[in-house]
Amino acid sequence: MFEDSLLIVAHPDDDILWMGSVIDKVDAVIFCFNDDPGNPAVGKARQRTIKEYPLSNVSTLDLNETQSWDKADWTHPDASAYGIKIVKSLESESRYQEAYEELLKVLRSRVAEAKNVFTHNPWGEYGHEEHVLVYRVLKALQTEFHFDVWFSNYCSNRSVNFMNHFISGFDVVYESLPVNLPLVNEIAEIYRKNECWTWYEDYRWFESECLIREKPGVLQTEALPYGRSFPLNYIKIHVDSNPPGPDRFTQAISKLKRKLHI
Repeated sequence: MFEDSLLIVAHPDDDILWMGSVIDKVDAVIFCFNDDPGNPAVGKARQRTIKEYPLSNVSTLDLNETQSWDKADWTHPDASAYGIKIVKSLESESRYQEAYEELLKVLRSRVAEAKNVFTHNPWGEYGHEEHVLVYRVLKALQTEFHFDVWFSNYCSNRSVNFMNHFISGFDVVYESLPVNLPLVNEIAEIYRKNECWTWYEDYRWFESECLIREKPGVLQTEALPYGRSFPLNYIKIHVDSNPPGPDRFTQAISKLKRKLHI
Protein backbone atom coordinates (compact mmCIF):
# COMPACT_ATOMS: atom_id res chain seq x y z
CA MET A 1 0.00 0.00 0.00
CA PHE A 2 2.81 2.43 0.82
CA GLU A 3 5.53 0.98 -1.40
CA ASP A 4 6.84 3.69 -3.79
CA SER A 5 4.01 5.95 -2.69
CA LEU A 6 3.11 9.60 -3.26
CA LEU A 7 0.48 11.88 -1.77
CA ILE A 8 -0.59 14.48 -4.35
CA VAL A 9 -3.18 17.07 -3.34
CA ALA A 10 -4.41 20.35 -4.75
CA HIS A 11 -3.60 22.81 -1.94
CA PRO A 12 -1.61 23.10 1.27
CA ASP A 13 -3.88 21.94 4.13
CA ASP A 14 -5.58 19.31 1.92
CA ASP A 15 -2.79 17.03 3.14
CA ILE A 16 -4.02 16.92 6.73
CA LEU A 17 -7.73 17.43 6.07
CA TRP A 18 -8.24 14.40 3.80
CA MET A 19 -5.13 12.25 4.27
CA GLY A 20 -4.18 12.56 7.94
CA SER A 21 -3.76 8.81 8.13
CA VAL A 22 -1.08 8.58 5.43
CA ILE A 23 0.99 11.80 5.39
CA ASP A 24 3.69 10.29 7.60
CA LYS A 25 3.74 7.01 5.65
CA VAL A 26 4.18 8.06 2.01
CA ASP A 27 7.53 8.69 0.35
CA ALA A 28 6.65 12.24 -0.71
CA VAL A 29 3.90 14.86 -0.37
CA ILE A 30 3.25 17.12 -3.38
CA PHE A 31 1.05 20.22 -3.46
CA CYS A 32 -0.17 21.28 -6.91
CA PHE A 33 -1.40 24.84 -6.40
CA ASN A 34 0.29 27.48 -4.31
CA ASP A 35 -0.55 31.04 -5.44
CA ASP A 36 -4.04 32.51 -5.45
CA PRO A 37 -4.14 35.34 -8.03
CA GLY A 38 -6.94 36.98 -6.09
CA ASN A 39 -4.99 36.92 -2.81
CA PRO A 40 -1.19 37.17 -3.30
CA ALA A 41 -0.49 36.90 0.44
CA VAL A 42 -1.73 33.31 0.48
CA GLY A 43 1.10 32.02 -1.71
CA LYS A 44 3.78 33.57 0.51
CA ALA A 45 2.10 32.18 3.62
CA ARG A 46 1.99 28.71 2.11
CA GLN A 47 5.68 28.90 1.22
CA ARG A 48 6.49 29.77 4.84
CA THR A 49 4.41 26.83 6.00
CA ILE A 50 6.21 24.39 3.72
CA LYS A 51 9.57 25.58 5.11
CA GLU A 52 8.32 24.95 8.66
CA TYR A 53 6.68 21.63 7.83
CA PRO A 54 7.65 18.89 10.32
CA LEU A 55 8.22 16.39 7.50
CA SER A 56 11.13 16.76 5.08
CA ASN A 57 9.55 15.14 2.01
CA VAL A 58 7.13 17.97 1.12
CA SER A 59 7.24 20.08 -2.06
CA THR A 60 4.99 22.24 -4.23
CA LEU A 61 4.52 22.49 -7.99
CA ASP A 62 3.87 26.19 -7.36
CA LEU A 63 1.04 26.54 -9.90
CA ASN A 64 -1.54 29.31 -9.79
CA GLU A 65 -5.01 28.36 -8.64
CA THR A 66 -7.62 28.37 -11.40
CA GLN A 67 -10.18 30.45 -9.46
CA SER A 68 -12.76 27.80 -10.30
CA TRP A 69 -14.07 27.45 -6.74
CA ASP A 70 -17.89 27.44 -6.77
CA LYS A 71 -17.97 27.73 -10.56
CA ALA A 72 -19.58 24.30 -11.08
CA ASP A 73 -23.26 23.53 -10.57
CA TRP A 74 -23.04 21.18 -7.59
CA THR A 75 -26.82 20.75 -7.49
CA HIS A 76 -26.82 19.20 -10.97
CA PRO A 77 -23.14 18.34 -11.52
CA ASP A 78 -21.74 16.92 -14.75
CA ALA A 79 -18.35 15.32 -15.26
CA SER A 80 -16.04 16.67 -17.95
CA ALA A 81 -12.81 15.49 -19.49
CA TYR A 82 -10.99 17.74 -17.02
CA GLY A 83 -12.95 16.98 -13.88
CA ILE A 84 -16.30 18.65 -13.32
CA LYS A 85 -18.01 21.02 -15.76
CA ILE A 86 -17.36 24.69 -14.99
CA VAL A 87 -20.59 26.49 -15.89
CA LYS A 88 -20.49 29.85 -14.12
CA SER A 89 -17.41 31.42 -15.72
CA LEU A 90 -15.88 30.96 -19.16
CA GLU A 91 -12.60 32.43 -17.90
CA SER A 92 -12.42 29.93 -15.03
CA GLU A 93 -13.31 27.10 -17.40
CA SER A 94 -10.38 28.06 -19.63
CA ARG A 95 -7.95 28.21 -16.69
CA TYR A 96 -9.31 24.89 -15.44
CA GLN A 97 -8.55 23.17 -18.75
CA GLU A 98 -5.11 24.80 -18.96
CA ALA A 99 -4.28 23.60 -15.43
CA TYR A 100 -5.28 20.07 -16.39
CA GLU A 101 -2.84 20.06 -19.31
CA GLU A 102 -0.09 21.65 -17.21
CA LEU A 103 -0.50 19.12 -14.41
CA LEU A 104 -0.35 16.26 -16.88
CA LYS A 105 3.02 17.50 -18.09
CA VAL A 106 4.49 18.34 -14.70
CA LEU A 107 3.31 15.26 -12.82
CA ARG A 108 4.23 12.75 -15.51
CA SER A 109 7.84 12.53 -14.37
CA ARG A 110 6.85 12.57 -10.69
CA VAL A 111 4.58 9.51 -10.90
CA ALA A 112 6.55 7.46 -13.45
CA GLU A 113 8.09 5.19 -10.80
CA ALA A 114 5.19 5.22 -8.34
CA LYS A 115 3.25 2.12 -7.37
CA ASN A 116 0.70 3.88 -5.14
CA VAL A 117 -0.64 7.43 -5.48
CA PHE A 118 -2.90 8.91 -2.82
CA THR A 119 -5.05 11.85 -3.88
CA HIS A 120 -8.49 13.47 -3.82
CA ASN A 121 -11.61 11.45 -4.43
CA PRO A 122 -13.62 11.78 -7.67
CA TRP A 123 -16.18 14.12 -6.12
CA GLY A 124 -13.65 16.46 -4.48
CA GLU A 125 -14.33 15.63 -0.82
CA TYR A 126 -16.66 18.44 0.33
CA GLY A 127 -16.97 19.69 -3.27
CA HIS A 128 -13.97 21.60 -4.63
CA GLU A 129 -13.50 21.86 -8.37
CA GLU A 130 -9.69 21.77 -8.20
CA HIS A 131 -9.77 18.60 -6.06
CA VAL A 132 -11.76 16.89 -8.82
CA LEU A 133 -9.29 18.23 -11.39
CA VAL A 134 -6.27 16.73 -9.61
CA TYR A 135 -8.01 13.36 -9.29
CA ARG A 136 -8.84 13.34 -13.00
CA VAL A 137 -5.24 14.19 -13.96
CA LEU A 138 -3.95 11.27 -11.91
CA LYS A 139 -6.53 8.91 -13.38
CA ALA A 140 -5.26 9.89 -16.83
CA LEU A 141 -1.66 9.24 -15.77
CA GLN A 142 -2.68 5.95 -14.19
CA THR A 143 -3.51 4.55 -17.63
CA GLU A 144 0.05 5.32 -18.71
CA PHE A 145 2.00 4.19 -15.63
CA HIS A 146 -0.38 1.63 -14.06
CA PHE A 147 0.00 2.68 -10.42
CA ASP A 148 -2.84 2.20 -7.94
CA VAL A 149 -4.87 5.29 -7.06
CA TRP A 150 -6.02 5.63 -3.46
CA PHE A 151 -8.57 8.22 -2.32
CA SER A 152 -10.34 8.97 0.93
CA ASN A 153 -13.96 8.65 1.96
CA TYR A 154 -14.88 12.28 2.74
CA CYS A 155 -18.12 13.68 1.37
CA SER A 156 -20.52 16.53 2.13
CA ASN A 157 -24.05 17.66 1.42
CA ARG A 158 -22.54 19.82 -1.34
CA SER A 159 -20.76 16.99 -3.17
CA VAL A 160 -23.09 14.05 -2.55
CA ASN A 161 -24.90 14.41 -5.89
CA PHE A 162 -21.60 14.19 -7.76
CA MET A 163 -20.47 11.29 -5.60
CA ASN A 164 -23.47 9.32 -6.83
CA HIS A 165 -21.82 9.24 -10.27
CA PHE A 166 -18.97 7.15 -8.90
CA ILE A 167 -20.09 4.87 -6.07
CA SER A 168 -21.80 2.14 -8.10
CA GLY A 169 -20.76 -0.38 -10.66
CA PHE A 170 -17.31 -1.29 -9.33
CA ASP A 171 -15.82 -3.48 -6.63
CA VAL A 172 -14.56 -1.48 -3.70
CA VAL A 173 -11.27 -2.38 -2.04
CA TYR A 174 -10.46 -0.23 0.95
CA GLU A 175 -8.36 0.01 4.09
CA SER A 176 -9.39 1.81 7.28
CA LEU A 177 -6.52 3.63 8.97
CA PRO A 178 -6.30 5.80 12.10
CA VAL A 179 -5.68 9.52 11.60
CA ASN A 180 -2.39 10.68 13.12
CA LEU A 181 -4.13 13.24 15.35
CA PRO A 182 -1.02 14.66 17.07
CA LEU A 183 0.69 15.27 13.72
CA VAL A 184 -2.31 16.79 11.93
CA ASN A 185 -2.95 19.14 14.83
CA GLU A 186 0.71 20.17 14.87
CA ILE A 187 0.64 20.95 11.14
CA ALA A 188 -2.72 22.72 11.41
CA GLU A 189 -1.19 25.11 13.96
CA ILE A 190 1.56 25.97 11.48
CA TYR A 191 -1.06 26.76 8.83
CA ARG A 192 -2.97 28.92 11.31
CA LYS A 193 0.15 30.74 12.45
CA ASN A 194 1.03 31.61 8.86
CA GLU A 195 -2.59 32.59 8.11
CA CYS A 196 -3.18 30.12 5.31
CA TRP A 197 -5.60 27.76 7.04
CA THR A 198 -8.70 27.51 4.82
CA TRP A 199 -10.96 25.26 6.86
CA TYR A 200 -13.13 25.63 9.97
CA GLU A 201 -11.31 26.93 13.03
CA ASP A 202 -13.16 24.53 15.32
CA TYR A 203 -12.83 21.50 13.04
CA ARG A 204 -12.41 18.17 14.82
CA TRP A 205 -10.78 15.36 12.86
CA PHE A 206 -12.35 11.97 12.39
CA GLU A 207 -10.44 9.30 14.27
CA SER A 208 -10.06 7.14 11.16
CA GLU A 209 -10.25 7.34 7.38
CA CYS A 210 -11.23 4.83 4.75
CA LEU A 211 -8.80 4.67 1.81
CA ILE A 212 -10.36 3.31 -1.38
CA ARG A 213 -8.13 1.71 -4.01
CA GLU A 214 -8.73 2.10 -7.74
CA LYS A 215 -6.71 -0.11 -10.02
CA PRO A 216 -6.12 0.98 -13.63
CA GLY A 217 -9.29 0.67 -15.63
CA VAL A 218 -12.20 2.51 -17.18
CA LEU A 219 -13.22 5.71 -15.43
CA GLN A 220 -16.87 5.59 -14.43
CA THR A 221 -18.79 8.87 -14.68
CA GLU A 222 -22.39 7.66 -14.76
CA ALA A 223 -24.13 5.88 -11.89
CA LEU A 224 -25.22 2.28 -12.47
CA PRO A 225 -28.06 0.54 -10.61
CA TYR A 226 -25.75 -1.81 -8.72
CA GLY A 227 -22.45 -1.86 -6.90
CA ARG A 228 -20.84 -1.90 -3.46
CA SER A 229 -20.66 0.80 -0.84
CA PHE A 230 -17.98 1.91 1.62
CA PRO A 231 -17.93 3.90 4.89
CA LEU A 232 -18.22 7.69 4.60
CA ASN A 233 -16.74 10.51 6.65
CA TYR A 234 -19.63 12.93 6.10
CA ILE A 235 -19.29 16.67 6.64
CA LYS A 236 -22.21 19.08 6.62
CA ILE A 237 -21.21 22.47 5.21
CA HIS A 238 -23.07 25.65 4.34
CA VAL A 239 -24.37 25.41 0.78
CA ASP A 240 -25.58 28.46 -1.13
CA SER A 241 -28.94 27.85 -2.74
CA ASN A 242 -28.20 30.14 -5.69
CA PRO A 243 -28.22 28.42 -9.12
CA PRO A 244 -25.50 29.18 -11.71
CA GLY A 245 -25.28 32.94 -12.25
CA PRO A 246 -27.61 34.63 -14.76
CA ASP A 247 -26.32 35.92 -18.06
CA ARG A 248 -25.42 39.59 -18.45
CA PHE A 249 -28.75 40.49 -20.08
CA THR A 250 -30.68 39.07 -17.13
CA GLN A 251 -28.37 40.85 -14.69
CA ALA A 252 -28.87 44.16 -16.53
CA ILE A 253 -32.67 43.81 -16.46
CA SER A 254 -32.64 43.02 -12.75
CA LYS A 255 -30.42 46.03 -12.04
CA LEU A 256 -32.72 48.32 -14.05
CA LYS A 257 -35.77 47.04 -12.20
CA ARG A 258 -34.12 47.79 -8.86
CA LYS A 259 -33.35 51.34 -9.94
CA LEU A 260 -36.94 51.87 -11.12
CA HIS A 261 -38.28 50.19 -7.97
CA ILE A 262 -40.26 47.71 -10.08
